[in-house]
Amino acid sequence: VHIRAHKGRNGLGKGKDGQKGSSIEIPVPPGTVVRELRTQKLAGELREHGDRLLVARGGRGGRGNKAFMTERNTAPKLAERGEPGAKRWLSVEL
Repeated sequence: VHIRAHKGRNGLGKGKDGQKGSSIEIPVPPGTVVRELRTQKLAGELREHGDRLLVARGGRGGRGNKAFMTERNTAPKLAERGEPGAKRWLSVEL
């Protein structure tokens, strides 16, 4: 299974930071084992009902123009881009 978290939003003008990307949750039954596909390393095991495992974290949002403000440049036309979310190939076993 290929899991890809959402990208963070870009920073904006008017002092607004970008929104962080959402992480991905996939519902699976209790007793599921999650491994990396290529290395077969154990990523986690969901033993009981309600257990959660974060496998792909969403990207960080970009900083808005307020973060780049100086005494000379009080209204910068610069904002930072949001970062991409994590991507992973996983093997899910019941």
